[in-house]
Amino acid sequence: MTPEDIAHWQSWCGKPEWREEVLHGPDVVRLAEALSWDVETLGWPPLGHLALFLPPPGQRGVDGHPARGGFFPPVSLPRRMFASADYQFHRPLIAGMPAMQMRVLESLEPKHGKTGTLLLGQVRIEIWQEGEKALEEVQTIVWRDDGPPVPLPIPVSPPPTCDAAFTPGPVQLFLFSAATANAHRIHYDLAYASGEEGYPGLVVHGPLVAAQLLGLWERRHGPAKTFAFRAQTPLFAGQPIALAASDDGLQALRCDGTVAMQANAG
Repeated sequence: MTPEDIAHWQSWCGKPEWREEVLHGPDVVRLAEALSWDVETLGWPPLGHLALFLPPPGQRGVDGHPARGGFFPPVSLPRRMFASADYQFHRPLIAGMPAMQMRVLESLEPKHGKTGTLLLGQVRIEIWQEGEKALEEVQTIVWRDDGPPVPLPIPVSPPPTCDAAFTPGPVQLFLFSAATANAHRIHYDLAYASGEEGYPGLVVHGPLVAAQLLGLWERRHGPAKTFAFRAQTPLFAGQPIALAASDDGLQALRCDGTVAMQANAG
């Protein structure tokens, strides 16, 4: 990754894309199923917009992500991950009505981390409906080199103290992948996840965990106006995930007690 490479990739920044579609309610219901969220009782599921404005059909890379060189530049670093997001919910989205989405790669900056060179991309997404901005999202996407194999966490006894818990299995990961059109193979292809990316199991989607944390908060307080999360370490199918809420925010903990995600809602 040379300075010339970085400058070339940065030429993708600042070019907004606009799309219009009618918001399809059944798509949001399918996401709710993946979250075990009762829409009839609780209404719109947490982060339900992730089931909308799905990527259009196109070429895919070997990892299942859309081929690089479209919205994202052709970064040479092999791994791409959704690291964090910050949301502002201005007004509820209305199913069955048209809406506009704008997304733009705002910045792309090299960093140095524990696994070597990183590239951090900031993506801004806005959804507009009836002439008003309904939602703002700022994502942090990370590209990095391959790293060493990751060991399977060893559960602690007693398990972490929590307010709620869930154990995602392959079916839940499949349902979430399908509802959000996420074809990254680490979520459903165990041979790829372990053999190519060095994980000890299927990886749980960061946004799936984030939605569970937001759901914990919204069950108590109602629809949130703001939400932010940051993933810190991977979680794996078949292992329990503890969800905890306190005055300091929201946490998702692995079965070994490690904080895997930090979040805040308001």
